Amino acid sequence: MTKALTRTLKLLELNRIDRDIYTWNGKSVGFQRIFGGQIMAQCLVAAYQTVEKKRTAHSFHSYFLRPGDFNQNIIFDVDRIRDGKSFTTRRVNAIQDGEAIFSCSISFQKREKGLSHQIKMPDVLGPEGLQSEWEIRNKMKSKIAKEYLPMWLREREIEMRQVESYDLLKPKKLPPYRNTWMKPTGKLPQDERIHQALLLYVSDMGLLGAAVNPHEVNFMSKNFQSASLDHVMWFHGKINFNNWLLYHINSPISQNARGFSRGSIYTKSGKLIASTSQEGLMRVWE
Repeated sequence: MTKALTRTLKLLELNRIDRDIYTWNGKSVGFQRIFGGQIMAQCLVAAYQTVEKKRTAHSFHSYFLRPGDFNQNIIFDVDRIRDGKSFTTRRVNAIQDGEAIFSCSISFQKREKGLSHQIKMPDVLGPEGLQSEWEIRNKMKSKIAKEYLPMWLREREIEMRQVESYDLLKPKKLPPYRNTWMKPTGKLPQDERIHQALLLYVSDMGLLGAAVNPHEVNFMSKNFQSASLDHVMWFHGKINFNNWLLYHINSPISQNARGFSRGSIYTKSGKLIASTSQEGLMRVWE
């Protein structure tokens, strides 16, 4: 297991300070600000502490309210909304300095049999032979300003391999979709809750990328501002993130300085295991 993955898994180790109240006091794992995926994963872990073990998360709906501060603890306040015969609902607020920076509602369910169908996985190249994101960045490092190199070349907790090629430094107009193979850089423990939390964590990486594809900008563009506004994830079945997963993302529309993207996550054999959607701020400065 890489040091980066070890540090990321430590993000999920919360301290209980009272009934249904948890806290995290840690450091950045390489991002310049608190990463949205981190807050989401930590909220899921906090909620799981209040749910019986036979129930697993199937639905996660959230809003990003304020930027997080690495210099302050994050308090996770879990509200036990409902404990039903089949479903359990929790609301979690992530709080800093007395204000909510993030809020989510999570639904849990006992697994049961029922009607089943799914759409087919897109026909794309497999991960074998594709370059990793880190390998591509390493080849471009001579073109990156020194102050950005630590972030640019940070060790990755998730190996990501893009199916479609694109130029990070000179973005071109592209169709509004992306396909990315992803896998942790080490073996995860058997606890499915950890697999769900890490998949939720990584689902916030690049989801808005499909929305910016048609506009010849990206996160490297100096005149472009982006930020996640909300995030939704559905877990359709048992999650095993020790194997390659395909993250297929498409963006049907961007409007009113907001981009909308939706994603489907498949196993290598073509099973759809999770879906996502997100709106994000997309501003271009003149």
